[in-house]
Amino acid sequence: MNAPLGGGEPTDIHRRIAAALADLVTDTPGVPPHPYLSRHLAQHAARGQVLDDVHVPPALLAWDTSASVRRLLHGQDAPHQRQEWLQTWAALEPFARDITPASRLTSLHLAHHAATCRRTPASAPAARAAELSGSRVTALWSDCSPPDNVWSITDTAVTSLAAVTTPGEGALVSGDDHGVVRMWRKDGTAAATPLNMHEGAVTHLLPLSPGRLATAGTDGTVAVLDIHHNRRLATVHRRARTWVTSLALYRPPRAPHVLLAAHSDGYIAVLDAETYRPVDLPLPSRDNAPVLLAIVHQRDDAPLLLCAQGETISVFDGRATFIHARQGSRVRALAALPEPGRYAVGDDAGNLTLYDTARPSREAVRAAVLPGDALSRLSAVTVDGQPLLLSASTDGTVRRWNTTTALPVGDPLRGHTAAINAMALLPGQTGTRLITAGADHTLRSWLLAAETARPPRPRWRPVTAAALAGTPAPEPPPFFAVASGATTRLFNIRTGDQWTLWKDSGVTALTWIQNDAQLLLAAAMSDNSIRLTDPAGPKGSAGTRHLTGHYAPVLALETVPLPDRTILASASGDGSVRLWDLETEQALAVFDDHKFSVRALASAQTSDGPLLASGGSDGNARLWDPLRRTPYRDAIRCAQYNVNALAFVPAASGAATAQLATAGQDGTVKVWDIRSGHPAKAVAHRDFGDGPLTAVTSFPHPGKRTVVAAAGRSAIHLWDVTLDVVLLQIAVGRSLSSLASRTDPRALGPATVITATGGAGTMVFRLDHELL
Repeated sequence: MNAPLGGGEPTDIHRRIAAALADLVTDTPGVPPHPYLSRHLAQHAARGQVLDDVHVPPALLAWDTSASVRRLLHGQDAPHQRQEWLQTWAALEPFARDITPASRLTSLHLAHHAATCRRTPASAPAARAAELSGSRVTALWSDCSPPDNVWSITDTAVTSLAAVTTPGEGALVSGDDHGVVRMWRKDGTAAATPLNMHEGAVTHLLPLSPGRLATAGTDGTVAVLDIHHNRRLATVHRRARTWVTSLALYRPPRAPHVLLAAHSDGYIAVLDAETYRPVDLPLPSRDNAPVLLAIVHQRDDAPLLLCAQGETISVFDGRATFIHARQGSRVRALAALPEPGRYAVGDDAGNLTLYDTARPSREAVRAAVLPGDALSRLSAVTVDGQPLLLSASTDGTVRRWNTTTALPVGDPLRGHTAAINAMALLPGQTGTRLITAGADHTLRSWLLAAETARPPRPRWRPVTAAALAGTPAPEPPPFFAVASGATTRLFNIRTGDQWTLWKDSGVTALTWIQNDAQLLLAAAMSDNSIRLTDPAGPKGSAGTRHLTGHYAPVLALETVPLPDRTILASASGDGSVRLWDLETEQALAVFDDHKFSVRALASAQTSDGPLLASGGSDGNARLWDPLRRTPYRDAIRCAQYNVNALAFVPAASGAATAQLATAGQDGTVKVWDIRSGHPAKAVAHRDFGDGPLTAVTSFPHPGKRTVVAAAGRSAIHLWDVTLDVVLLQIAVGRSLSSLASRTDPRALGPATVITATGGAGTMVFRLDHELL
């Protein structure tokens, strides 16, 4: 570094600086690099056009404090070949901002394994090559879809988006379900202080004259925002006991523009677009139902105003109104197409229809959309000279359509794990980007030109249940059962072998049962029954038994070892917990004390004998004595809204269990004394600030300590209950539906195997206690 750089272009200088700095990065775990490396190495590599895994080593990413690797990758002219670790970190980066370097390194390790070693046994060379020095875990199995195209994450759900023009470059404005409006730069960072604009959710954002933006909300008000100075100008309209269902900027014939605000009761307010004073416009009377608006431009004439209400679409030409079309179900989305006089309609049944105002509705072009994937938003865009229609769905996907034929263009854009609430088009130097906002609290970015030409991605079916065989000791069988769609598969995670158990029904829960010398798999089926299968037994119906009795889907299964046998417990959406005799296939007991659906089960051996715990939507945790088939004690009122998951907390010394951990919808995990029903004395609760907690497990740690692992919206949090310290936060970028833990007898030292399951897939990893 002391040698003169000499001549050369600036690109070459930055390339040489990046190469020299990369040699200074150490692989020694826990040793932070020099601040200059963590702050500037990635920037030098990007400016030197060598932004790759060689010039930005993976060991540096855990300490990176640059201007964001994700933004640097977005800004490159062409992608490099060796960017596996960088691309993995870019997807994970938004979820790992506020965690420790050790947690970052561990998160990066697991995410890279998921991206490069799908269904690869831990003993395979590819899996060993993916190890990362300093990681606190050993990846054993990955079969999941990593976070994709994440532009930013939010604490609240974004409900509306709009692209605006600001001094220098364009920006994005978002409104959320708390009434807050935010401005974003093109790189996904905040551009201004958030503003409280409404007392309810922000339903619509509409750019007006340069520098001004109209906002509307569920509080029935319309306000105007000064974008350049980031300040609220005024509330220009209010209609009590309604919400604003649509905003539109319309120019009547031979008149200035007006701002239209449609309401949930069918009323449409008309305001001058400059003064915001009421304007008299002969709009037709409306029924008492929400109205959607859209403006359709024509070649020479004045634009037309579309009004959709219920199943009917009307057209207003400035003087009169006529009904143009009727859908088969309620209109949910309405958008003008780039071609003059044409528009698109999406309805509650998931149908997409293209109309032309110059032609009768019977000549409409229709596209078949999967039932149940109701369209939530429509937007038109022109990409590389080709007009496209974009549709966002409640299944979290965006689809592209040819605006003439209504045929799909390319594969759906998948990434969101929940319904898409809003989308906006953001022009840029590299092309038009589509920004989508989902109920999963993420904003995602899609470069439309690149995505259109991108090779199809593998079809991913959300995982609904998974279970890793945990018995018998000392060496559990390596069977991993996974259900996705209507198919349930069995994997051997040591050899990579797999086979299909069945593909005729959806599964909502799985668990393994060691019954004498027989290993059974119990599966909760979509017809409310429980299927018992011996994977090693005869195939087909001869090797399958069914337990019936629930009146709603079974949401959780749990084995309960008794002194003389093992029984099965099930929890259902019908509000009951049932105990099953596996020999007679009959219910031993039915507990229906929960008022609503029962979401979770856990069992343990205690000094009082075997116990079963259940948690439900009524906010209560209940304990049962499976030997006596009676309640163990009164309900524990957890005050966490829904109890989504629970786990018995083992005493670190190996003594009898005396505590229960509950994971709640309010984002807390609480530990309870099971005898008194009161919070445990040593600990009260822990809030990780990661949204609702959806899964929890617990295991003992050497040194008379106990660890609780809980999963939130984007990470797995390991909490030392004894010391009340968060040991590790593993960012995964997705919510999980279940966590399970067990001691690993194959490890050289104390270790726990954790199984994590979510809609985005499954992963299994070993946690070395000494590394914690």
